[in-house]
Amino acid sequence: MDSEAQNIDRASEHIPKAIELHAKYPLFDGHNDLPWAIRNGFDMRLSNIDLSVDQTDLVVPGIPWRILHTDIPRLRKGGVGAQFWSVYAPTTITGAECVQVTLEQIDLVHQLCDKYPDTFEMAYTAADVRRIFAGGKIPSVCGVEGGHQIGGSLRALRMFHKLGVRYMTLTHNGGPGWADPAVNQDGSFAHEAPLGGLAPFGVDVVKEMNRLGMIVDISHVHEATMNAALDATVAPVMFSHSSTRALCAHPRDVPDTVLSRLKENGGIVMVVFLSKFVAGEFWVSGGKVGATVIECADHIDHAVKIAGIDHVGIGGDYDGGSLFARGMEDVSTYTKLTAELIYRGYSDEDIGKVLGLNAIRVMDECEKVAKKMKEEGILANEAHYGEELYETNAMKEKKMGIVN
Repeated sequence: MDSEAQNIDRASEHIPKAIELHAKYPLFDGHNDLPWAIRNGFDMRLSNIDLSVDQTDLVVPGIPWRILHTDIPRLRKGGVGAQFWSVYAPTTITGAECVQVTLEQIDLVHQLCDKYPDTFEMAYTAADVRRIFAGGKIPSVCGVEGGHQIGGSLRALRMFHKLGVRYMTLTHNGGPGWADPAVNQDGSFAHEAPLGGLAPFGVDVVKEMNRLGMIVDISHVHEATMNAALDATVAPVMFSHSSTRALCAHPRDVPDTVLSRLKENGGIVMVVFLSKFVAGEFWVSGGKVGATVIECADHIDHAVKIAGIDHVGIGGDYDGGSLFARGMEDVSTYTKLTAELIYRGYSDEDIGKVLGLNAIRVMDECEKVAKKMKEEGILANEAHYGEELYETNAMKEKKMGIVN
């Protein structure tokens, strides 16, 4: 790599132009784990942390990496125009307890909007996102980060949607049992896909999400699941926080064969900034992580080359890990990436698409699919995965062989 390529500040002269573009086009980030950081670091109480001030230097013992990547001053500095907030629960929590934790995470996003109403507002539709951004606030949308969080219940999925969830990642590490993950619960790579991607209930989940207008997120899933979801869906999908496997050989990243399918599907890959998904977990002199803002832009370049400019976005994954690409250490840094895209010759309109217009379009098109399915009279799916929480009298009689 030449010295010019290693200079992560080489595009700094374009920062003023980048700031202008962020004011014009909403940066709609696909994934931020602040709600989980607040749960772990502040006992899930917004009263224990003031997000209206810059908390860069705050040490947070409850968070593995000991710092916050997100607060309001840094969101504003980074030009964040809209945010999908992850309402995450790990796969070590299951069943009804996991559903409860997810509800509490959703509640925290609503509380965030209530405590800071001049900054955040809940958004339920693409039109809401446009309106709230135009009013100077950050539209806030929930994304469930794992199919296990519905507890095998499409009823829970439907209620999550009513509360503001607009995407669900089909698997997290370990998976829900009905979809194959990219990574096992212990963090090892899942080389096999015993379900072939999706079990029949997994297909039911995808189709019910289509009916609701909820985006099917296929970050974290096995390659077989990526393809199975694309086969099953009738609406655009998203990778809320993934990069390209051609540039970083991690199973969480997206292979070219799948990227190429986004053109026909209409979906989006939102490039992530965690080093291990950008350039692998390696180091350079001074103990610095090897990935930089330049490699993040390389992933955008490659995704544009394979999938097309209409199918690329940004999903930082802040507060969801440590060791971010140099230059992209927290939410204040997005304009550095935008400046790098300007440096590379991207047009204003194409940068606008990558920043957020593509993500808004995907949200909009999923809503249109849901409207069409409703007009066609397609009703709620009553399938369930695993044991029902409550055994009805009819269930008991069926077990006993009693037939009326």
